[in-house]
Amino acid sequence: MIPSISKLHLDVLDNTRVQVLQKLQPLVNDFVLGGGTALALQLGHRKSFDFDFFSERSITKNLLQKIQRAVGISTVSVDSTDELTVFTPEHIKLTFLQYPFQRGFDVRSALYFRYYSAQSIAVQKAYTIGRRGAYRDCFDLYTAFKNNITDIGTIIDGAQKAYGTLFNSKLFLEQLVYFDDMTSFEIVPVGAEKIPPVKAVNAYLEEQVRIFTANLF
Repeated sequence: MIPSISKLHLDVLDNTRVQVLQKLQPLVNDFVLGGGTALALQLGHRKSFDFDFFSERSITKNLLQKIQRAVGISTVSVDSTDELTVFTPEHIKLTFLQYPFQRGFDVRSALYFRYYSAQSIAVQKAYTIGRRGAYRDCFDLYTAFKNNITDIGTIIDGAQKAYGTLFNSKLFLEQLVYFDDMTSFEIVPVGAEKIPPVKAVNAYLEEQVRIFTANLF
């Protein structure tokens, strides 16, 4: 049975993005929505602006034309067999990725699209952070920890199963708390919700890493 889309936080998207998501529905049957937008739709913790779709299959040659007909395209940034990234006339970034890492990820369904569960996205974020992710990735994990969605140990176990030797847990833990080389810290709140200061996010993540590493010995 397909869950009601009303259970998702659609207010993290503006009306234009909701309409784009609806129009893409016929094109994304083989894709799963992931990244920060899929997480924000579940947690409602921040505004999100881009759409990242993942599939085990390679990108077909006619996908570009289908997107053009469905929502329009102003710019094509990447067009290859493993990634298609475009911008709509409303400056909405759409990325379609061939993603061979599907083992152990939980996929759920809404009315007109599929999406990764919050727990699965947290694992994917850990892989991204270990390869120099952005502040929003760290903020997303901060929110997941705060809401008891997952914890560091669970994330590392999941990432090791999904990515094998491509995932470095030591590097992930280091990057999770290293903010010095980040250049953008903007998080757009939903409504009147207050966004915690960067220092508070960093301190909380440092404490979580300290607790996790202390329990290893």
